[in-house]
Formats: sequence, C-alpha cells, structure tokens
Amino acid sequence: MQGSVVLENLRFLMKARGLKAYIVPTDDSHQNEYISAHDARRAFISGFNGSAGTAVVTPEKALMWTDGRYYQQAEKQMDSNWELMKDGLPSTPTIGKWICDNTPISSSVGVDPKLISYRQWKPIQKELKSRGKSG
Repeated sequence: MQGSVVLENLRFLMKARGLKAYIVPTDDSHQNEYISAHDARRAFISGFNGSAGTAVVTPEKALMWTDGRYYQQAEKQMDSNWELMKDGLPSTPTIGKWICDNTPISSSVGVDPKLISYRQWKPIQKELKSRGKSG
C-alpha cells in the first residue's frame, strides 16, 4: 500500500476518534525489539524498517524519531510524507515535548497500550499531562 494512502487512512481513523496525534512504537505486544513482519506496524505506515524508532502522526505531519544508527536508513526508506527526528541530538525535542508544542491544549493522543512499555510511556504521559493533554 502506498505511504500516502496509509497515512490518509490512519488520519481518517484518528479524526473519527478525536485524536490529534498517534504514536506508533517499534515493539510488538511482547515488547520485543526485533519483531516479525506481521507486527511491523511502524514499518507499514512509514517504510522504515530499522529496529529502533517511534513514529508520530498528526493531521498535518508524520515524524520518525530514531537514533544515529538509523539516520541514513530512515532517510532512504521513508518517502517525502515523513520528517526524520534525529533522536539524541540536542536540537531534537522529545516525543512528548514535540506533541505538546504542536497540538492544541486538551488534545487526545493515541497509542496502542500493548505496544509501548511503561518505561517508554511514562515520560511522554508526564509531559502531556503537564501541558493539559491526555494520552
């Protein structure tokens, strides 16, 4: 399926559920870093199949956070719908900060709770709650 169509469909579902952002982590429901093809949700929506990365989709933007091991791979695999967020660089905001800075107050943020660990979710949730958003 074309990347634009996948994003369009995801955004349609987000709108129907009142979500201003949706987070797609790499992990599967067992919190494995290396996952089977049928669990590769992030790769399905973005084209990027590196073993580390988190996608964030809003009505206007699609962003991919990944670390330095995967900058080049992500740039090659993602199409022009996606913006690479170079995790680990001082100029790159955290996912929570970016969502807070780029969505309206009282926004709802979606994520599949089976696909994100408590350790990953807690700092994002803390940032969202501190800025009046729910996840």
